Amino acid sequence: MSSEDSRYPYTYACDFIRTAAGYGEGGTKLSRGDASQIRSQIAEIIGMPDEELARKIADRYLADQEGIERKQAEEFLSSIGISPYGVA
Repeated sequence: MSSEDSRYPYTYACDFIRTAAGYGEGGTKLSRGDASQIRSQIAEIIGMPDEELARKIADRYLADQEGIERKQAEEFLSSIGISPYGVA
């Protein structure tokens, strides 16, 4: 990953966590700030530096970004009552 990408690793890691939490009628159930707090607490619990955990999660997100984003869109549409496949 390029060091010029300011979203790596923290924003990507938070977006992965937000996706895992799912969606409600208003969008994601977690803010990036909430996801960041969760990630930091998990890192502390498992004894891993937060930056290392963020990189691992971000790398997973980037490995399947297209699939994850497609899943995000489908879950959001479903959460507001729209079939992501065009069939009600």
